Amino acid sequence: MKRPNILFLYTDQQRWDTICAGGNSHISTPNLDRLAERGVLFDHHFCNAPLCMPSRASMLSGLYPSVTGVTYNGIEMDERAVTLPDYLKPYGYHTANIGKLHFKNHASFNRDHRMPHPRYGFDTAIISDEPGCYEDAYLKWVAEQDPDAVPLCRCDTPPAWNGPKVEVNPRDVDEPYIFAGPEHLTHSAFVADETCRYIREHQQQPFLCISGFYAPHAPINPPQRFVDMYDIDSMPLPQQNPGENFRETSDGQWRKIKAYYYALISHIDDQIGRILDTLDSCGLTDDTLIVFTSDHGENLGDHGKINKYNSHDSSSRVPLIVSYPAGLKPQSHRHELIESVDLVPTLLDWSGIQVPPNVQGRSFRPLLEGKAYEPRGSAFIELGEPGGFSYKALRTATHLYERRSDGDEVLYDLQSDPHQLTNIAEAPAHREALEGLRAKLLGRWFDVQSRDAVRTGPY
Repeated sequence: MKRPNILFLYTDQQRWDTICAGGNSHISTPNLDRLAERGVLFDHHFCNAPLCMPSRASMLSGLYPSVTGVTYNGIEMDERAVTLPDYLKPYGYHTANIGKLHFKNHASFNRDHRMPHPRYGFDTAIISDEPGCYEDAYLKWVAEQDPDAVPLCRCDTPPAWNGPKVEVNPRDVDEPYIFAGPEHLTHSAFVADETCRYIREHQQQPFLCISGFYAPHAPINPPQRFVDMYDIDSMPLPQQNPGENFRETSDGQWRKIKAYYYALISHIDDQIGRILDTLDSCGLTDDTLIVFTSDHGENLGDHGKINKYNSHDSSSRVPLIVSYPAGLKPQSHRHELIESVDLVPTLLDWSGIQVPPNVQGRSFRPLLEGKAYEPRGSAFIELGEPGGFSYKALRTATHLYERRSDGDEVLYDLQSDPHQLTNIAEAPAHREALEGLRAKLLGRWFDVQSRDAVRTGPY
C-alpha cells in the first residue's frame, strides 16, 4: 500500500475559536481556511491537559496524562516512552520534529540548550522549545542569516531559568509588542524554513514531520505587518462576570492584547502558507495527511484570566483540521467530541498500521469516511501538580463538570451559559445533572487509569 506522508502542524496556546473558516470574522487566516476547505474542521476538539508538557506527552503517545506520568509542567517525558515516531519507523517512515517539542524541561538546573536533544524516536530533531531565550537551534539559525539581528530576536528568559538571565522583550501575555527583528527571522519563520527544507529533502519515502510552532504562546510579539491588519478598537472584549477583571486591565488593553494575539496567529498562518506551497511544488499535497492543532488554549481575558490551566473551553478546547486529498473528501465542520489522545490511533489507522492495545485514544477515521462510528459522549480533562492542586473534568455536549482536589465542584450548563460564567454546582434545580456527571466522571476516571500490569497466573 502507499502510506501517506504525515505533516503535523502544531501551534502552542492557540484557542479553538481563532480560525476565520471556523466562524471568527475578526481574524485573518487564509491558509488555514484553505486547509479547512480541502479537509475537515472539528470545532469540539479538546486537549487532555491544558498545559504544555502534559498535553504534548499525551497527544503524541495516545495516552492520558495520568498514564504517561506527565500531569504538570516540570515532569519530563520518559526517554524510553513509545510515541508516534516509534510506531511509524518500522513501516519505512522517516520522522522529524522541528521547533518546539517540550518533552524536556526548558529551565532545569543542568539544561544546556547547545547539547544534542534526546531523540524520542525522531530521526531528525531540530529542537527549539523557546523563541529566543537560549543558545539553541533557533538563535543559531538567526546568526547564520544575520548575526546583527540576534539581539533583536531574543526574549526574556522565564523566571524559573537558573542560568544567565536575558532581560529584553517581555514574555507576558498582557505586554504585547512588535517583533524587533526582521519578519523573516521570527521563530515561526525558522520552523517553516526548516520544515520546507525537510520536505524537499525527504520526498523519496513516507515521512512524519511535526512542525512545532511556539506562537501564539507569549511573548505576544507579531511583526508589524500583521498588527497593521487589525483594528484594535473593533476587537471583542473578553467574556467576564462583573468584578472578574482581577488584573484591573482596561478595555483598551484587553482589545490590544487580542489584536496582537490574532496578528501572531496570522503570522503563523502566513508561514503555514509557505509550507503548503512547498508541498504543492513538490507534488506531495495529495499524498500528505495534514493535521493542524494546538496543545492547549489561551484564556485571553475570559473569566479574568490569561494563560491556560483551567478546564474552561478557552483553555482546553483547541483547533483541529485534518486534510488528506487522496483519502478524504472535503467536508463541512464536524461537531463530534474529539480528544487529543485520538490523534495517534487515527494516524496509525490511516497509515495501515495496527493500533497497539495500550493506546487509549480512538481512531476517528471511520467518522470521516462515513462508516460506523460511535461518537464520544464526553472529553476527559485532567491536571495534577505533584503535591499540589489537581482536578479532573468532563466536557459533554451540554455541560462542563470539574472536581477539584480541594473538594470543590464546578458545573456549567452550556445550553444557557455557553461562555461558562455561572457555576451552578450548588443550584438545587441542577442536582440531577450534577449527580449524573459525578457518576460519569468516576466512570471515565476508572476507564483511563493505567492497566499496564501483566497478569501471569490466576493468583
